[in-house]
Amino acid sequence: MLIDMKKILILTTLFAPLRNAFAHVRYIATETEQETFSYVDYVAFLSPLREPTYVIMILVTLIVVIGMYWFLSHNNFFHKWTDHMAQVGESYKSFVPWITRLSLGIILIGGATSGFLISPVLETPLVWMNLIQLITGFFLMAGFMTSFSAVAALVLFVYALFQDPYLIGSFDILALIISLFVLDSRRPGVDDITGIPDYLHIKQLRTYLPTILRIGIGIAMVYLAIVEKILTPHLAALVAENTALIDVIPVSAMMWAFSAGIIELVVGVMLIVGWKTRLAAVAALIILSLSFFYFGEDVISHVTLFGTLSVVFILGVGKLGIDKPHPILHESLK
Repeated sequence: MLIDMKKILILTTLFAPLRNAFAHVRYIATETEQETFSYVDYVAFLSPLREPTYVIMILVTLIVVIGMYWFLSHNNFFHKWTDHMAQVGESYKSFVPWITRLSLGIILIGGATSGFLISPVLETPLVWMNLIQLITGFFLMAGFMTSFSAVAALVLFVYALFQDPYLIGSFDILALIISLFVLDSRRPGVDDITGIPDYLHIKQLRTYLPTILRIGIGIAMVYLAIVEKILTPHLAALVAENTALIDVIPVSAMMWAFSAGIIELVVGVMLIVGWKTRLAAVAALIILSLSFFYFGEDVISHVTLFGTLSVVFILGVGKLGIDKPHPILHESLK
């Protein structure tokens, strides 16, 4: 028991900076509630598995999902449809630099005008950083001095990460920043029109772009699943109660916390290992959209998530994944 208490104390201390930085909770729970319910309790998180009704629900859900997967994997029409989507994704590849730049530009401009650094959970510690964010954001959206803007964005993110480890949950932003160095991100933009070269373009890593993006968003999802649901289930359950999620599907608040944590964890792992990548991206987009509309969150904080997942859907698995890359798209990224 002493060892268990020490582990809990270490984990609680490690994640102490996150207590006021949980998605959704900052709009619902008071600071007192966050302090009260932000503690590790594995027993509570796993408690739905002790309820026969919930176990049956989980098993039925798994059977339905596996059944649908088996049916679709043996359906010729579905295979033709997915191949068609991969080829259409190839035609969208030229928009990838624009999607990444716009996503980053919006979050940086939003941070500058709203007083947060990179993520809404971290207030800008220095006023002049807002100016840097604003300039960098506008430069990225315009495609002007892209190399300089990429370096500035990377420095800002690294600084923010050292200020608060919760920025691990925003690794989708880091992945987008890295993509600026991997892609020739000038087109469409002022740099391309005026002939300003992309000095930091690392062509050798271009085929790894899908890998960088899916691993970045995957790490973010896994981290948030662990920190916000698995490690602090009582806080996640509080969100379910305060937002009337238990009325949408009449299960306990802890069952909501358990389900959300497991789903987010599984989808994140699928993206990291590159298994059924486009399916995982679609699942993540659906989860994100439902969360966004149900909780009425600030759109700025979700732009990079939508952007990253959209690019992952367009590009697919890339290298170092379980899925087999689409040959046309794989060759086009070289």
